[in-house]
Amino acid sequence: MTAKDSAPHILVAPLLRNKSRGLYELLQHLSKERFGAITQRSSILVKDHPNPGDFVYGSHLTVIQIASRELRITFKSHFTLSETQALTQKGSDARTLARVLESTQDLFMEYSNLVAGGLKKELHLRSIAAGISLPLATSGFDELIASDVVRPSTFLDYWIVCGKDFQFTCSVAVDFLDETWLLAFSFEEKEDKAAGSLEIL
Repeated sequence: MTAKDSAPHILVAPLLRNKSRGLYELLQHLSKERFGAITQRSSILVKDHPNPGDFVYGSHLTVIQIASRELRITFKSHFTLSETQALTQKGSDARTLARVLESTQDLFMEYSNLVAGGLKKELHLRSIAAGISLPLATSGFDELIASDVVRPSTFLDYWIVCGKDFQFTCSVAVDFLDETWLLAFSFEEKEDKAAGSLEIL
């Protein structure tokens, strides 16, 4: 057997949007809404990623996991400092690269907490009790190590969150452990005109 034959087999996971459109749209909504909340930015766009099979989407990433008996969700934010450092810039003060990295990682770890918290709330409304891990910041190139094997139950998806002076990629890996609840799962984003807010059903 050659080294090539013994190497881990890389599986191309199916897209979450084709498995559960509702869960996919809920995650996209939370990624946009929570980022607007933490940065106080109103003009935020969410768009499809042009190269969803790249594995490495930025030199840095943050990751958080939401887990229950029914499913396990790994949510990641991938970014480069050149495309996100404006998010933590205050005034015209010069900052070292280390300081830029620290403040940007802090921002995205808190963002991860907000997205995970919103998802946990929505799952609870559907009688799914989920726990949340602590967020972790690491190198974006760790994706090459973590993506060598994909389980058959794993569904992936990717999208870009962007606005003035910033852009980053969100990715999600969902393992469905019990699909019974999916039959009744739906998501609809509606504007509450009275309160001026968005309602998740």
